[in-house]
Amino acid sequence: MKSKAVLSILLSTIILLSCAVPSTVSVRVQKPASIDLPGIRKIAIVDFQGDERSGSQIAVLIQSLLLTTDHFDILERDQLRRILEEQNLGMSGVVDASTAVEVGQLLGVDALIFGEVTTYDVEPDQEITEKIKEQRRTGRYQWVEEKDEKTGETKRVRKEIIEDVWVDKSYWVRKGTVAINFRFVDVETGVLLAAHSDSKSYDSQDEKRTFLEILTDQQKSLKPQGEILHDLSHSICLQFVRMIAPYYTMENRVIESGKGSIDEGRKYAENGLWPEAMEAWERAVAEMEDEPAAYYNLGLGYEIQGLLDEAEEYYQLAVRITQKKLYMEAIARVRQLKEEQEKLIQQLDEETDEMFQ
Repeated sequence: MKSKAVLSILLSTIILLSCAVPSTVSVRVQKPASIDLPGIRKIAIVDFQGDERSGSQIAVLIQSLLLTTDHFDILERDQLRRILEEQNLGMSGVVDASTAVEVGQLLGVDALIFGEVTTYDVEPDQEITEKIKEQRRTGRYQWVEEKDEKTGETKRVRKEIIEDVWVDKSYWVRKGTVAINFRFVDVETGVLLAAHSDSKSYDSQDEKRTFLEILTDQQKSLKPQGEILHDLSHSICLQFVRMIAPYYTMENRVIESGKGSIDEGRKYAENGLWPEAMEAWERAVAEMEDEPAAYYNLGLGYEIQGLLDEAEEYYQLAVRITQKKLYMEAIARVRQLKEEQEKLIQQLDEETDEMFQ
């Protein structure tokens, strides 16, 4: 059952990020939804209200993101369109707060997602001119003393005089903004289960490029408008999806280095061989009772397996020897994971119960 599966929240699929010591690895972690939604299993996502095709694009994006969570049964869009057309309703603009219950019951779902795309725009490109300092040849020469790199001798050489001048340089700037209002309504009661509003903006000047790279850019090399709108929409919709459905994310973990069995276990763990790593660290604890890295790494191994009580116990033992920030952060993290695990089990148990009703 899913309730048993989530006891191992941190999966043992490990991606090595760095071979440096200590090692940093990435683990896949399942997180609970921000909002508990008991009894909500089957949902529909109608086109949002918005200019041009922005409303349908946002609805498709939300559905795509929710499908990756495998948490809801989502009414397929072709079926949704057919039902609405049979009632002489279109996909766009048919739902608001006053009609959500009626439309949701018509579709035979538990809840309905709808909303408005209030901004979906890339501004006209703007050409900006700034003064920059350049070095220019003058055609005039002077005698200077210069040290020969090979012989170390100083000699007089004739060199052209170079002057600093300020010149105007122009470059193009592209900006975009997306703003969306989300509504999630229980169609049986009409209760607003979740509401979320967010906006995000893009400015090509914020990209991590050197000033010289910006100045040499042509207008055609700017990020495409469609990509800007998609990336902003994706970021906003992902935040909403994580409010209403459990999701997976990647988190970094540090493996401590050390001598003997500690380092042996580290090498096993770097290659995803966690049972062998645990055996090595258990030997390390027995061999080096005063070595905190052995206890910390063993705690990490238990955390990876989802055995959070055991993980906290060994993290505590490491802290008793050395109050290292890494060890104390691990204790705080595993306590938070326990709270999240309880919430996650409840959410997935509710989902399992719905399946068998």
